[in-house]
Amino acid sequence: MEWNADDAVSERDEWEWRFILFPRFALNVNRYGMRTRWIWPGRYLVRWSRTYKRYVYRRH
Repeated sequence: MEWNADDAVSERDEWEWRFILFPRFALNVNRYGMRTRWIWPGRYLVRWSRTYKRYVYRRH
């Protein structure tokens, strides 16, 4: 399914599991808020942020 900006809900908005192989600088969300930080290799929940127009990572 392709993402459509006119859709109220998109598959892109749902949290999904991803395995990160290489460190990257990205938005990381935790119980204290959202910050841009280094994301280290490992398993993360990821979703698209419409507000920030980029992926948001959450360590589980």
